[in-house]
Amino acid sequence: MHRAGWLIRSRLPELAAHNRPVIAILAASVEVGIMRANCIFFPISPRNSPSAVAHLLTATNALHLLTGPEPAFQDLASAAFDHMRATGEEPPVVSIMPSFDDIIKPTIESDFKFLPQYTFRLHETANIFHSSGSSAFPKPIPSWHYRYLVNGTNPFFGVEDLTGLRVGFHSLPMFHGWGGMLIAWTAACGVVLCTFPPKSPATVPTPENTLQAMTASESKVAFCVPSFIEVFGGGPLDKGVGDMLVDSGVVLTCAYGSTEAGVMHQLLPSRSLTLSPITETDSKTENMGKDWQYLNFDAANVRTHWIDQSDGTFELVILPSPFVLPSITNTKINGEAALATNDLFVPHPTRPGLWKIYGRTDDQIIHSTGEKTNPGPLEAMLNQDPCVERCVMFGRGHFYAGVLVEPKSEYQFGPSDIGELAAFRTRIWATVERMNEYAPQHSRIFKEMILVASPTKPFSYTAKNTPRRQAILREYDEEIEALYAAAAETTQADEIPSPSTWDETSTLTFVSLVVSQVVKSSPADTDDIFQTGCDSLQATWIRNSILHALRESSKVDVRSVPGNFVYQHPTIVGLARYVHSLAGPSTQSNGHTRGPSNTDEAIAAMLSMVEKYHVHLPKHAPTVPLPPRGTVLITGTTGSLGCTLLSRLLEDTDIEHIYALNRISEEGKELLGRQKDKLVEWGLDPEIVHSLRVTFLEADMSADKIGLSDDTYGKISKSITHIIHNAYRVNFNLALASFESNVKAARSLIDLALSSPHRSPPRLLFVSSIGVLGSHTGRDDGPVLEGPVEPLNAVSSGYTQSKWVIERLLSLAETESALRPIVVRLGQVTGGATGAWNRAEWFPAMVKSSSYIGCFPTMKNQRVSWVPASAVAKVILEMRDSPYPFLHLAHPRPVLWSTIITPIAESLNLPLKPYDEWLASLHRSGDHLDAQQEVDVMGDNPALRILGFFNQASVGQERGEVMDMREMDMSRAKEVAPTLGDLPQLSEADVESWLAYWRI
Repeated sequence: MHRAGWLIRSRLPELAAHNRPVIAILAASVEVGIMRANCIFFPISPRNSPSAVAHLLTATNALHLLTGPEPAFQDLASAAFDHMRATGEEPPVVSIMPSFDDIIKPTIESDFKFLPQYTFRLHETANIFHSSGSSAFPKPIPSWHYRYLVNGTNPFFGVEDLTGLRVGFHSLPMFHGWGGMLIAWTAACGVVLCTFPPKSPATVPTPENTLQAMTASESKVAFCVPSFIEVFGGGPLDKGVGDMLVDSGVVLTCAYGSTEAGVMHQLLPSRSLTLSPITETDSKTENMGKDWQYLNFDAANVRTHWIDQSDGTFELVILPSPFVLPSITNTKINGEAALATNDLFVPHPTRPGLWKIYGRTDDQIIHSTGEKTNPGPLEAMLNQDPCVERCVMFGRGHFYAGVLVEPKSEYQFGPSDIGELAAFRTRIWATVERMNEYAPQHSRIFKEMILVASPTKPFSYTAKNTPRRQAILREYDEEIEALYAAAAETTQADEIPSPSTWDETSTLTFVSLVVSQVVKSSPADTDDIFQTGCDSLQATWIRNSILHALRESSKVDVRSVPGNFVYQHPTIVGLARYVHSLAGPSTQSNGHTRGPSNTDEAIAAMLSMVEKYHVHLPKHAPTVPLPPRGTVLITGTTGSLGCTLLSRLLEDTDIEHIYALNRISEEGKELLGRQKDKLVEWGLDPEIVHSLRVTFLEADMSADKIGLSDDTYGKISKSITHIIHNAYRVNFNLALASFESNVKAARSLIDLALSSPHRSPPRLLFVSSIGVLGSHTGRDDGPVLEGPVEPLNAVSSGYTQSKWVIERLLSLAETESALRPIVVRLGQVTGGATGAWNRAEWFPAMVKSSSYIGCFPTMKNQRVSWVPASAVAKVILEMRDSPYPFLHLAHPRPVLWSTIITPIAESLNLPLKPYDEWLASLHRSGDHLDAQQEVDVMGDNPALRILGFFNQASVGQERGEVMDMREMDMSRAKEVAPTLGDLPQLSEADVESWLAYWRI
């Protein structure tokens, strides 16, 4: 202490040293040494802005500034001095804070001498602390020697003896009022402060090293900020987390004080230093147990006055007493000067004398209705969300409240990115809903009233690391008013008259008018309205408008209509079809809605499976940058496309390593042997399996962690930059439930991607199917755009239903997480360079069965947009970093069906028959067969296995894709994959290579 004092005095002019100058501190503190040198210490938070530091130095006329050696302290001081000079103020002299070695020297100094004995007067300023500055610049608050003295008496009003007690003080800064408080305790009652070992630069406290240090020092009591107990916390400690700690035997107490008045409540009630459980008969002076949020203000220590706010809350006012004497006063109670704290409390419902902090009077939001929102507890709940750094509620003078959210750094985005805004709102919506459950009706937050802070306008923070509320709201005033204006417009559409009849045309016109009047982006009839700007408020308006019309002009019992039908049918066309199914002529005749059809049941099952695998998406927690070269996990490398993809990946020098994941063989054959055999079968080099750049893995992909060990899973998670999900069960006869393992595997891959520590999670490319787009029958709406589609399109088979389910899961993951998936809807893939084409697929099966039944089908002028496997693999790899979430992959230059079938029919000497006649012949070939005969004939007549697929196809169209497939728009695909635009058309040579492979 004396050496520190001498070091400080040696840096001051002789005259100034005798005038008790203010020594500002922007570093680790030497407060006691400064005070013993008869100077005034003033610790300043390094979290302040340069202008705030300049203001504090000027306001206190600081003569000297001690800074730490760290560059951050030096830069802050320099910037503050620049502010002072710009306003004509002279900055103080600056010097580096004495180090530990400077103060605590190991050798005995022959010339050492104690500081002279000074006369310390109780009314003179001993130190200065500053306020948090939540609404303006922080204010310097001086404190006398008397205050410092009585601060040391606070423990005497508790019940526990603190002499010799080891107190962990690792996470609280010395510029905080608690720093000065605990130093007073060490002198007054013998508390032993436990801190981090002295070092330069000083140890930055974290939850981990704080806990380690408290354990190593055997601290009996620890003073700790809430966010160190609950890592994602902000403000008050979450009640659930606190109760969990209490149940685990931890004794929790809350501390309350202010810079102006110090600690005002009773610390460490009886049995706080024991693990004795609390009972119902415990008094207010005993261990709080699960009432740890409450405080006791002992009348022997502090004089309190409570101002009733008429809403169950009370403002605390402090009156002067011998042991709590406020530095400033700002009100009068019965003629006596007092300190109105602006802090709101609520009393304990059953234990008189206990109070819980609730919020601040100056934070209250008074709405246009006169109702009040107290934002503190609500903000604290939202601050628990792992995506949220801090939030500030607003709404003064408005009918309802909103909230301004500053995302954590990994979730920040530009204010003009509407898609990211919607995604972020969705990410935090579950937390907002929990907050709304707690909030009174007038304080609840609509999804559209979530405003996200711009990275270019970050929140400013107080010394306590709390948002400077008023300054932030002033900064965002324009955005807040614009948000209210947009919300007002949403609900001001004129009522639209109901149709007189609910036929298809009238229903479509009505629904289109409703949507277009609400959604200002004017979506096309087939656009997903939620992808074109529709939000939940607008969806509610659309739903209510339709239900109102149904009630007024139809006999539909709207109580049976699900509340989320707008979300289930997100296009105008789909919504109109659904409404027509409710109110069309066949339902109005009996006054009842139709029972569920097979289509309705299929859609319900698809949506149910989406809901099942959508819940509890993990949060992406990036910690490291992306590596310079890629690492790819690919599933399903034994099929024709998978083998070709593997071969192409190994040719790509930008790929550092490949993990090839395949299912476990039912025959028990080891993967490496299977892979070599398949490479040979598909005409590829089998020796690539020995490459050091590929690791082959086999596992049950529907199991947890895709069936891998923790070590392997962790290694893959930390390294991959791309996932290509190609593996899939192909069987058009199975129901959706039979594909659930495929859906579960896709969800496991989503989880794997989001477990990545990289700044951006791996791109997950899912190989989907043209089948999810449905059939062409009855349509004349042109190519299907590259985007999401309704479930109705994909109901034709369990296979296509499951593909749609995965597409939807990926879309939801994109909306609610950092994942950026790519869905590639793949048309028909033909044989590769050698003609190798899986005989089990529909076209090889058609050719084989045609030879069996003696004819081949014609399909008029329908087209074939098939792509060879080698080209598909190259295109998919070009798509792996696509900026678009949906892409279509088919041949951009189709050929006529006749180009394909004529050489086949000639080679097999088969007559051509209309498709309907061919299908009838196929049916007859399976008639009157018993089970065993059917199995026997399948080898020569494999089309019987997928008879349902051929039955569903309608080939009476004069144009369109073969087998009634939808024509796909490929504008975006050709943009990201140049190879696609340069593909040669299929030719007779391709057909001959297929026939050679099939050996028909």
